[in-house]
Amino acid sequence: MNKQLVFAVMLVIIAYVLGFSGEKAKATDCQPTPCDTACQTNSLGTYLCEKSVFDSPLFENRLIGKNSRSKISFYGWMLTGITINNHGSTSSYGPGASAYDYNNRRAKDGTIIRNGYNDRSGNTHLLMIEQPTDWKVNQLWLGAKKDLDNHFGWGFQSDFVYGTDLRYARNWGDRSFDNSWGSGDYFTSFSQLYGTVGTKDLFVKAGKFAGGFSHEGLAAPREYFYTHANIAYGRPLTAHGAMVEWHPNKKWILTGGWTAGVFNSFDNPYDDNGFLGKATYRLTKDASLSYRIFYNDKGYRNDDNRSSIDCINTLIFTWNINKHWFYMGEIAYTDGKIFGDNGKIASNAWGINNHLIRTINDKFSVGFRGEYHHSHGSTFDRPAVSGGQGGDLWEFTVAAHYKVNPKTTIRPEIRYDYADYKNGYRPFGGDESKNDQLCGGVSFIVVF
Repeated sequence: MNKQLVFAVMLVIIAYVLGFSGEKAKATDCQPTPCDTACQTNSLGTYLCEKSVFDSPLFENRLIGKNSRSKISFYGWMLTGITINNHGSTSSYGPGASAYDYNNRRAKDGTIIRNGYNDRSGNTHLLMIEQPTDWKVNQLWLGAKKDLDNHFGWGFQSDFVYGTDLRYARNWGDRSFDNSWGSGDYFTSFSQLYGTVGTKDLFVKAGKFAGGFSHEGLAAPREYFYTHANIAYGRPLTAHGAMVEWHPNKKWILTGGWTAGVFNSFDNPYDDNGFLGKATYRLTKDASLSYRIFYNDKGYRNDDNRSSIDCINTLIFTWNINKHWFYMGEIAYTDGKIFGDNGKIASNAWGINNHLIRTINDKFSVGFRGEYHHSHGSTFDRPAVSGGQGGDLWEFTVAAHYKVNPKTTIRPEIRYDYADYKNGYRPFGGDESKNDQLCGGVSFIVVF
């Protein structure tokens, strides 16, 4: 029996044991948009429909605090936690630069000011939490926003964040704007900073905003799992550009516009030009289908050692099965080029990501994630090490949420990864000597 089938069988068995019981979730209060505020979450705050990370206007402030009576609302949270694994953890820095460039701190001219993690941490680069085994503050998030309404007007959203996760939200592509705000483990960044003009059903936004390239993203209250799926790794969490969003009727949300390539700000010295488009269709009151596409013309390169993402395609299906069960299925494909010992080579990656969340009661829920990911000459198949011959990754995660009080949630998690590469490349073990890894951790979310 192949490994993909094993993961599918595991999900079915878990679903059977826990039981698909409970009456159908009511959606009579739903408003025109597919992800209206009345229908976005269950009693635990679990997100139950298509999402664009924390993309306005779908970002619902009541997830993280009380709604403000003012037209400008303020919100925030802290995500903190620890992860350990069966391979242990080694020294975190040097002696050379990190093979993954976002870990290095560079000056505007590209000179490395400080070497980043050398990717020998026992937690590995695969988890988006490369730091050694110690307690960390992933996100200290402060935000403000002004939403649009039925009348023509203006709005904005500003999210200023500090923590270990912010290395992924910086503009390290062209080393501009917030790229150099921090060093070592901790960075600071505007994960979003944009303005809007129009009405809530038709508007233009410009600035830095959430990319929404994958179902999993950055904002902690929107993410069920502490670690991230392999399918989400390497995809931009944010983008600079100008987008038009239109809600033509009760079933559709359409978005499209220009972006400054990947990980770049408007400074964009490489003259990258990207198109980002999204279409979300509400199949029923409880299910939706979303397609996202990103195309980048790659622009001008003033050096030969820059990897690039040329195209991303993502299809996401979400289903609020009943008041106890939620399912998300995601298929994604990424195409680009990566720099190795022999110069740039073609790279691609595709995979399938599945979430199954069981709500037990108002305080407790359990989530399961099963994933298959194929990589060829991309992040998980580094040409300098593997020759870019390609390989497969399987991952299974079990997590739980327990709401201690309305503002504090504890989230234990255990995860298993297995890698099968044609040439024997091993991505785990700190020294890249192991083909599998078992890890566990716990995190806390405290909302303001």
